[in-house]
Amino acid sequence: MDKRAERVARGAARFGLAARGAFYLLLAGLVVQVAVDHGQGGRQANANGALSLVASNPVGEALVIATAVGFLAFGVVRVVGAVRDRSVERWRRATTALQGLFYVALAWVPLSFALGRHQTGSEQQQHSTTATVLRWPAGRELVVAGGVLVVIACAWQIRTAVTRSFDDGLNLRAQPAWVPRFVNAVGVVGIAARAAVFVPIGVFIIIAALQSDPRHADGLDAELAKAARHAWGPPVLAMVAAGLVVFATYSAVEARYREVDRGE
Repeated sequence: MDKRAERVARGAARFGLAARGAFYLLLAGLVVQVAVDHGQGGRQANANGALSLVASNPVGEALVIATAVGFLAFGVVRVVGAVRDRSVERWRRATTALQGLFYVALAWVPLSFALGRHQTGSEQQQHSTTATVLRWPAGRELVVAGGVLVVIACAWQIRTAVTRSFDDGLNLRAQPAWVPRFVNAVGVVGIAARAAVFVPIGVFIIIAALQSDPRHADGLDAELAKAARHAWGPPVLAMVAAGLVVFATYSAVEARYREVDRGE
């Protein structure tokens, strides 16, 4: 790959991080809407709801496709960086490669929505997919494994926040002293908040497998809707929305300072 192509790939990867931030801002707004209408009606507070909100006109549809390209570019650049960068410990390069592979797979979500599969990312799709897998040989075990992977990934993210290792690979050299402090604050709060929001989804998937009932495989929207119907729900959802806004801010920081082609 020549230097110009590498610059284009890095730019697309940074766009992917910025698009991730925009997605979480939209998601935070949808969470607020769930709190306001007490979980009744409106768009789903999940990937489907955010994509539906954006893709309501031709410009939005183009942005959805661009997001898919950005996620794909980020994933590929991270995998290539993990392979090439020999200055980083092997385990760190492995986690970077896994992150890259995750984003390569994640690119299918906005792309499939743009291609007309408008159930992508919805509660209905999650239930349907769980039901399909449960009918496979060893389907229950596969669904349990999927739920466990979600929980482990969230636990790893919380560990990353607690140990503050997320700033590895962020180029904060020669920045004013307030910049690293700001990055540290939004990284700790935002990463931990996002992980805490998604942990219950993994638990619900495990319960669905153990009970052989895909209706228990609730996603984020169902989780928030149930909370919104309790007296304590709106304050909790406000905290969730605030945490997602902080994570969106961290995504913007990553888009600016992440050395995306490094192995860390």
